[in-house]
Amino acid sequence: MTLQAQHDEQLLAGEDWARADFYGLLSQLFSGNVTDEFLARFREIDRASLDITTPLGFEFSELLRVVSQFDSKKVNQEFVDNFIGVGRPEVMLYGSYFLSGFLNEKPLVGLRDDLARLGLTRDEALVETEDHIAFLCEVMRYLILADDPPVPFAEQRAFFQSHVAIWYDRMCDDIEAAANTDFYKAVGRLARVFFDVETQSFDFESAV
Repeated sequence: MTLQAQHDEQLLAGEDWARADFYGLLSQLFSGNVTDEFLARFREIDRASLDITTPLGFEFSELLRVVSQFDSKKVNQEFVDNFIGVGRPEVMLYGSYFLSGFLNEKPLVGLRDDLARLGLTRDEALVETEDHIAFLCEVMRYLILADDPPVPFAEQRAFFQSHVAIWYDRMCDDIEAAANTDFYKAVGRLARVFFDVETQSFDFESAV
């Protein structure tokens, strides 16, 4: 996906930078195009520096542990075997499937309407439709970082609740249940915990 965000460090809180980084991380991991350079950045992180008393810190630490056992070729082959495959994939990464039971159905139409209102379009060179989890994570990253004009927190919440919150848990269940997701089990657990944190944060802000 090729969404570009213009941003100013002075306008974003540290928490927003961290949120944007996590969305970018998940988008890359679910893209099917992980590089050795990308994985090498993980190996530079000291696991001992992480706060594993929090669910997010623990699952990120677990991902670092798993990364040490894989190179990009193995990661990308696991992605193909489980999320692309021949015929029906072992695990679906598309919102429409979880919301309607089929691909390219009504939920995708609603998503495209919301993207159009935000002035966002899909790169036609991409095979995946807009309801793919990697695309949605990149959209969320854009919404956090955009500053011309900024996207209000309420709009970020509305997009997340409409297009991610209502199905990510089932996707993560399927990733963990799949027999051959050695690397992606760690990714699925990290995604679940991060999306849980986002859900709780959005719920708290809407109640204030």
